[in-house]
Amino acid sequence: MAAVATIEGAGPARVLVLHGWALDSTVWAMSRSFTDLARFTYAYLDFPGYGAASKEAPAAGLDEMARDALAAAGELGWDRFSVLGHSMGGAAAIRLATLAPDRVHGVVALTPVAAGGTPLPQDTYAGFDASFPTPAPVLQPLAPNLTDRQVANLVARCHQTMDQATWSAYLKNWTGADFVKELGAFPGPVRICYGADDGLVNAAYLDETVTGLARADLVRLEGAGHYPMLEQPEASVAQWEDALRHP
Repeated sequence: MAAVATIEGAGPARVLVLHGWALDSTVWAMSRSFTDLARFTYAYLDFPGYGAASKEAPAAGLDEMARDALAAAGELGWDRFSVLGHSMGGAAAIRLATLAPDRVHGVVALTPVAAGGTPLPQDTYAGFDASFPTPAPVLQPLAPNLTDRQVANLVARCHQTMDQATWSAYLKNWTGADFVKELGAFPGPVRICYGADDGLVNAAYLDETVTGLARADLVRLEGAGHYPMLEQPEASVAQWEDALRHP
């Protein structure tokens, strides 16, 4: 079961926040200093196996991740809300919206992985899976605007919040996403933001996801790679709060 790690704000616009593969909800720490806590209420979620939910078994697939997040919203008593997600969590945010379109106002997905999955060559997949002890060579090319200190801290926090089994399970989940045919089930707005310097997620990679959604807009973030909430936190917050500003 997923866990709500932190709740901030007292605003009418409720936002469920989903993290990506390499770090738990603490990946949002820098951006939290720029959020409007009078207008928004943010609930930062940890997927099973991460952070506050580290004792739980990892979710079995992206669909289960989305259902776990939806259950967490129910535990909060949130009948209507928006969803913000990063990378793996960005895809899970979109999937959640397709599963409960009547409960979701809108979605913002930062550098989301593709709804149709990311089939990696066998040796590349094996290299990603084996990189948990030293993930910096995998992570740094995706976010070239991070300093060496930021990358080192990201790696340290990665090791504090998860283990190899969780790393491996969620690698399988995000590379194996498969819900393109369900994208049209959500009629609401989806803003998809990608970093201009991202080594994986770009406009071409996102084309199938964007095309399948009923109301998607695609935003390019300058000066950012795969971790815009770390590389350009203020600009990133401005994008998602603009998109999710409705109550």
